[in-house]
Amino acid sequence: MVIETSAELAALCSDLHKGPAVYIDTEFVGEGRYSAEIGAIQIAANGRAALIDPLAISDLTPLFDLLLDPEVEKVLHAGYQDLSIFFGMIGRPVAPVFDVQIAAALLGYGEEISLADLVSRTTNKRLGKSHTFTDWLRRPLTDKQVEYALEDVRCLQPVHDHLLRELISRKRLKWAREDFETLEDASRFTPDDPRDMFRKIRGVDRLDGEELIRLREIVAWREETAREHNIPPRRICIDPVLVELARRPRSSVAELSEVRGLSAGQVRRFGPGLIEALGRGAGEPPPKLTKPLLLPQDMQPTVDFLVLCLRSLAAEMQVSPSRLANRSDLTAVVLHGERARVPLLRGWRREAIGEALLATLQGRATARISPDTQRVHLDWKERT
Repeated sequence: MVIETSAELAALCSDLHKGPAVYIDTEFVGEGRYSAEIGAIQIAANGRAALIDPLAISDLTPLFDLLLDPEVEKVLHAGYQDLSIFFGMIGRPVAPVFDVQIAAALLGYGEEISLADLVSRTTNKRLGKSHTFTDWLRRPLTDKQVEYALEDVRCLQPVHDHLLRELISRKRLKWAREDFETLEDASRFTPDDPRDMFRKIRGVDRLDGEELIRLREIVAWREETAREHNIPPRRICIDPVLVELARRPRSSVAELSEVRGLSAGQVRRFGPGLIEALGRGAGEPPPKLTKPLLLPQDMQPTVDFLVLCLRSLAAEMQVSPSRLANRSDLTAVVLHGERARVPLLRGWRREAIGEALLATLQGRATARISPDTQRVHLDWKERT
C-alpha cells in the first residue's frame, strides 16, 4: 500500500494510534547534502504495512502526531538517522522508541548488526537488498522498490518480539530502556552552535589570539553557508584551508586563488563570503580553549589493562563491549576515578561493570586466565 494523499494518511494514522507499537523505517538520500532528504516512510502495525510518500503529501501532521504519541512505541533498526530526520521535521524528539540494533548489542548479537543479519539470526529468514542504492527522491517508485521498502519494515515486528522476550528473560529490559531514552533526548539532535565548531577542527590547538578569532568566524560561516545551500561543508572548503587562512589571512578574493586546496570554482562561488568572514570578530577577545587532561605515558598500560578487563566481562555477560564503554571512558576513569563523568559510572552500566572496573583500579580485583576456557576472568571482592 502506498499512501499519497492527506486523507489516506489521516485514516492510516488514526488506526495506528490504537496499537501499542508501530514499526518504522525510512529511505533517504544523504549524499552530497548537508541534511538528508527523506524519500519514503515505511510503517507497519496491526498486520498492515504502508509506504508514505512524503513528496506527495504536503502536510504530514497526522504522522507527526503518531510519532509523538506517548502510548505508542516506535520500533526501528539503527534509528538515529531516522530520528534525526524526524526531529528536523517536527522540532521534537520521537518517543518512546525501541531500537532493535541497540537491544541486539545488549544481548551479544554483535556491534552494529545489520537488519539482514538480525532477521536471519532471529527468524531464520533472508532479507533482500536489491535496491540498496536506489534514488528514493525519483518518481514514480516502481512496484519492486515499494516491495523492497516494505520488506524492511514488515520484518521488524518478529525481530522486536524475539528480542523483547530475550531482554525480559535475561533481565536486561531495564538496560535497554535506559539506552533508548538517550534517543529521546532533544539535545542529541539539536545542531551545535556554529561558533563553537572551530573547537573540533584539527590543528586548533596550535593557534592562538587573532588566529583563533579568525578560525571561529570562518568555520561558523562555512557551517551556516553549507546549511543554507544544503551541501556538505567540505564542498565549500576543507579544514586545512580554514587553518591556513586563520594563520595567514587573505584580504581579497584574488588572493584566495593562491591558496592550495581551494579550486577556482570554490573561489568564484564562495570567495566573497569567506573574505567577509575573515574580517569578523576584530577587536574581540580570543576564545578560550579547554585543553584535555593528557594521560601520562606511564599510565597507558593501566588503561590497556582496563580495556582487557572490559572485554573479558563483556564476553562473560554476552554484551557488545562498545555498549558498555570505550577507551576514552576508561581513560577518564583512570584520571578521575569515581568522579569521572562517563556513562560507565551511571545507571545499569555502573551496576553491571562499572563497580568491577573501579575495584580493579583500586587494587581490589584480580585478573587471571581460566585453565578450563583459556579466557581472562576477573574476580573482585564484591563478586566473590
